[in-house]
Amino acid sequence: MYEQMSLLEFQEAFSSEEACLEYLFKKRWAGGFRCPRCGYDRYYFLKKRRLYQCRGCGYQTSVTAGTIFHKTRTPLRYWFWMIFLMSRQKAGISMLALQKMLKMSSYQTVWTMGQKIRQAMAVRNERYGLRGLVEMDDSFFGGKGRGKRGRGAEKKAKVLVMAENRGKHAGFAAMQVVDKLDAETVKGTAQRWIHAGETIKTDQYSSFAILSRSQYQHEPEPVTYPEQASVKFPWVHTVVSNCKNQLRGMQRGVSLKHLHRYLSEYCYRFNRRFWEDQLFDRLLTACSLSPTITYAELTG
Repeated sequence: MYEQMSLLEFQEAFSSEEACLEYLFKKRWAGGFRCPRCGYDRYYFLKKRRLYQCRGCGYQTSVTAGTIFHKTRTPLRYWFWMIFLMSRQKAGISMLALQKMLKMSSYQTVWTMGQKIRQAMAVRNERYGLRGLVEMDDSFFGGKGRGKRGRGAEKKAKVLVMAENRGKHAGFAAMQVVDKLDAETVKGTAQRWIHAGETIKTDQYSSFAILSRSQYQHEPEPVTYPEQASVKFPWVHTVVSNCKNQLRGMQRGVSLKHLHRYLSEYCYRFNRRFWEDQLFDRLLTACSLSPTITYAELTG
């Protein structure tokens, strides 16, 4: 389903705007064109306006309508390069670095494009539920200065982190920014990301106790000192540590308002790390199926 693509193959495949449009058409309508209004499968291509007109009802649409590229003024070649670089850089890449690499004049444009791509990652992440033995813990992201540590941390975002424990390696992971760490939030987050009936392993924090009274097998573990946590919950702490290191390394600073998208970006790459050569094609598919989000919505 997903094509493998090296850097050289990517450069050769998408050297023109027409090639990008043709490839995006295949992603939008893998089984052939279907009119968004009536479902008819025949069309006229209006070359000058790059629109597809349904032969049945006359409705006109573009290959970018209903995607994150909707009404973009930026050539698809730039979008494709950003998607390739954001998907293939294991440690992530900053928007400032992308702006310099692509020689784009507006940082605002690059930043907005990056947030739209992260939004598509977040939408795609929602399709994958965690199974088996799942480690679950909370962590705190952001904020300046030392301040308090742990669950008393101030001016930091609270994040619930989940990771499948598959023995010698982690499976899929999910991270969700939350307003508080009460029992109902824990339960709701688990229900959103973890399949019913699976086993969830946590520490003995009181809010996690609700898991034993819901649709899961709950295994609370005592943690008498902080160093034990990374031993008893190795994969969830690996996810947290690596994510924080990446955010520190590639970003000048992540606003708490947009933190959830950066976490989605990390989880998207982490969950697909064994399909590295397919990452561009997978992410382009996600972008072609995800509705756009405007700059006003991002900053409002």
